[in-house]
Amino acid sequence: MLDLINQRSEHLLSILLENKEPLTTKKLAAKLNVSSRTIRSDLTKLENWLEKHEIELIKKRGVGVWLEIEQTDKIELKKSLSNNNKYNFVLSPTDRQQHILKSLLLKNKGKTTMQALADEMYVSKTTIYKDLDNVEAWLNRQNLKLLRKRYYGLEIQGEEKNWRKAFVNLLLQFNYDDETAEFTEVKENIEIETRIDQKTYNQLQSLFPDTSFIEIEQILEETEKDLDFIFTDEAFVGLVIHIAISIARLKKGQDIEMERKQLNNLREKEEFEIAAFLAEKIKAKLKIDLPEAEKGYISLHILGAKHQQHLESTNIDYILENTKNEIIEIAKDIISMTEHILNVNLSNDRQLLLGLVLHLRPTINRLKYGMSLRNPLLNQIKKNYSKVYQAAWAATIIFENRLDINIPEAEIGYIALHLGAALERLNNEIKAVIICGSGIGTSQLIATKIENKLPNIVVKNIISIRELKNLDETDADIIISSVPLDEGLKGELSLPIVNISSLLTSADISSIRNEISNLKITMLSERLDLDSTFDKLNCLFDENLIFLNLHKMSKEKLIEYLSEQLVAKNIVLEGFAQSALAREEMTSTAIGNGVAIPHAEKEFVKKSKVFLVTFEEPIEWGEQQVEIVFLLALKDKEIAGVFFKHFQFIMQNEDLMNKIKNAEESNEIKKIFLN
Repeated sequence: MLDLINQRSEHLLSILLENKEPLTTKKLAAKLNVSSRTIRSDLTKLENWLEKHEIELIKKRGVGVWLEIEQTDKIELKKSLSNNNKYNFVLSPTDRQQHILKSLLLKNKGKTTMQALADEMYVSKTTIYKDLDNVEAWLNRQNLKLLRKRYYGLEIQGEEKNWRKAFVNLLLQFNYDDETAEFTEVKENIEIETRIDQKTYNQLQSLFPDTSFIEIEQILEETEKDLDFIFTDEAFVGLVIHIAISIARLKKGQDIEMERKQLNNLREKEEFEIAAFLAEKIKAKLKIDLPEAEKGYISLHILGAKHQQHLESTNIDYILENTKNEIIEIAKDIISMTEHILNVNLSNDRQLLLGLVLHLRPTINRLKYGMSLRNPLLNQIKKNYSKVYQAAWAATIIFENRLDINIPEAEIGYIALHLGAALERLNNEIKAVIICGSGIGTSQLIATKIENKLPNIVVKNIISIRELKNLDETDADIIISSVPLDEGLKGELSLPIVNISSLLTSADISSIRNEISNLKITMLSERLDLDSTFDKLNCLFDENLIFLNLHKMSKEKLIEYLSEQLVAKNIVLEGFAQSALAREEMTSTAIGNGVAIPHAEKEFVKKSKVFLVTFEEPIEWGEQQVEIVFLLALKDKEIAGVFFKHFQFIMQNEDLMNKIKNAEESNEIKKIFLN
């Protein structure tokens, strides 16, 4: 036990340990809801205590107060404070609210009082009362209710599946100190290599200190071995978290229920047998008897889990023959829409079809039951595959039309990865025909050199000038010739031609590279095919839905304000703003290049329109700065395809993006999209 003077001194010490920068007495007073004079008095007492423990308290006028302490000593002191069962959190509003959620969801069976929370965090009931608005809003987004009753307290109410979803979401946003993690002592002797990353492991230990995660991992790995399948690491961690939540709830005597009809339906599935197998192992190792409803929830997770598949060793026809036709049709729809938006031909890419089918089988199960994987690569996908991500987002309309379910952006990101890989396979290959008059040996040498120095070129054929007249131009993208071609012959060819020497010098390689760059730009421009979609695109943009150079505001206020305009113009229904903000909660819609594309569910859209806004200076949008916002009200996949076909082209053109940012009149924006 620490022999500090009082609880406030412990709290004060905790704050100083958590902060890396100096804190003024005024800031400390505000955190503790006391006067600056009281803080100065407390600091004097604390300084005496710290001296006995060989820790220096630095007080510098005009700068603030901080501790001079070795990192290892700092961690040990934090642990001692924690073991003292006293407050160990920084009193930022976010941390207080997370602590309230943790207390409600994990400790107190969904019930507590404002006084109990105030005592836990050494703040006033008024402070707790203010925090509860944000806590209640967070719970509402998890489809849970917070009841506030006088003389009774606080209570969370809602369905079991929503409780579990809230557990996971709280874990993912739980405030975590990376610095502390480095020295965190794991309670168990880990004799196996964990499949949980260190940060997640420490978050789990913080939330469930009495749970043995290594034993849960061992149980899952034994199950994989016995049943001869392997979960991806992400699905594996998801199951560990789910089982930990189940055990925590059962230990607290909380009933776990599932609708009888759903449970009976699950009992007929193979996944329920796996869940029952797991339950037996949990009972044997952890002495926890899982009820039937819990086996049902575990089987739902297994239904939605991605199993490891190795495409190179998979029989594609066998997989497709044993997959529901509905899933195959959705995969084909996604490919078709991507082809339309990006104007590419992916119909012959069997690897793409198989990859999407294997991904969609568990994805659809997850979405039907309100579950979703997190996507740690999402921001990188948006940045590196922006046009593909936009095509994948447009494909979400397919899920809404066919299955009446919404797909979160984490899942969109995974679909974009499959599409991005297909485009890499397609775009990286430039088909070349080589014309050479110096003999077959020299021709082959040139071809080999070209393929070695320019890996994205595939030499499809080596021909003579005489054979050039009969060339099928659909089999090539470029002609590379080491012999001069007369102007008349050049005029008959539509393909670009690069003249090189038979020695293939570095200057020749540069000439080929330049022509390939021009070729790719030409291909991209041709894909846009503006004429075929002009009328549909024109209908999306109204000049009275283009606001330029707005003053800075929060994204929440912006979405609400623009949505009000759309409701007033009978374009969307009430609830559009709430739906768009709920999507933002799932993940930010900032997609890079200073652009965000907030959007709502199609059920709130009466007619398709795009609301475009630019700002005088960038605004915060999640972790990014945004200068252009496209508020999308898109009703069907065809019109979404038209918009994204043009949008992705403009996003890649720096000159056009600058014209949008600097536009002074709304008609300038329409011209950029339509011309």
